[in-house]
Amino acid sequence: MKTPLASLLDDEERTLEAARALLGTGGLPAEAETAFAGLTGQYARLLRHVRHLIKVSDRMQEELNRLNDRLRDSEEKYRSLFENASEGIFIARLYGEFLDVNPAMARILGYASPAEFLQAHRMDPLWPFPDSDEKERVFSALAAHGKITHLQLRLMRWDGGTLWVELSAQVRPPDARCPDTKVEGVMVDITERKRMLEELRYLATTDGLTGLYNRRYFLELCERELSRAARYRLDIGLLLLDADHFKVVNDTHGHDVGDEVLRIITRLCRANLREVDITGRMGGEEFAVLLPQTGLHAAQDTAERLRKAIAQTALPLPDGQMLRFTVSIGVCSLAARDLSVKQLFKVADQALYAAKRGGRNRVETPPDGS
Repeated sequence: MKTPLASLLDDEERTLEAARALLGTGGLPAEAETAFAGLTGQYARLLRHVRHLIKVSDRMQEELNRLNDRLRDSEEKYRSLFENASEGIFIARLYGEFLDVNPAMARILGYASPAEFLQAHRMDPLWPFPDSDEKERVFSALAAHGKITHLQLRLMRWDGGTLWVELSAQVRPPDARCPDTKVEGVMVDITERKRMLEELRYLATTDGLTGLYNRRYFLELCERELSRAARYRLDIGLLLLDADHFKVVNDTHGHDVGDEVLRIITRLCRANLREVDITGRMGGEEFAVLLPQTGLHAAQDTAERLRKAIAQTALPLPDGQMLRFTVSIGVCSLAARDLSVKQLFKVADQALYAAKRGGRNRVETPPDGS
């Protein structure tokens, strides 16, 4: 189908043909015919140029239509991804105002729809960040670097609960000085991953029966504390506790009772020690306590207080009897000399054996008083 412009040019072509037909008929004076022929030639060239421009324009319009079609397809695909992605997607301003979020982000933070999310955000511009420092950490990094990758942070749910998310975002356009700069980002809920990692860390570092640090992790903490003590020239004490006649308790009353005895010793350790003190179960019925910034005499006082608390405690048995139990404690300190963890344990172990040989239920220090 011809365009109106193309039809108009057809009319002009017929006019041009009629003008050409007049040439050479002798109906015009020679001078006028020459001028008319020049005008006819110029008009013919003009029509050719116009037709060429129309073809170029038509091709440009076709290409523009194809580009628009592709853009519309891209927008539809983007909107489909935005609406149906399982990750949270958001668009925000560089100062922290959320402009749009997808349904997944609304759901992650406890809302049924993006509209409800945005309404809550308008009512409290700080939400969903728990505090201004956390919000500033995100958007300051974006302003400074143009993007953030796998940043882990806490956010608030609608009900006041918190969750952990991993955030990746970038500034568009990259120049943060542009007045229309926006932030496009993706957010993943990693709360369950965090919980599982924390549980694995707990299992890897904790004794299952008592909840104290296990031997491996306790020794690792000792290495750190001894390095700190050496660096700042601080005293540090170590207690080694061993439940007296524990095999008899297990053989006579059963392992359930023996386990309860160990748990009671654990509770008494926690009740009679400082928060900075580090307690671990070394295996079986043996415990260890590291006392940061504690000299030998203060460590002895702590050990004696703990020994008395354990000796004065009784465990009711199913038959109505009361089971009493005691511990022997070896005490040492590196106040007098520089010791490695292995050497420190060796000295404390010697003191523990001295307490056992001395009749149990007692606190002993090494023979040289270290």
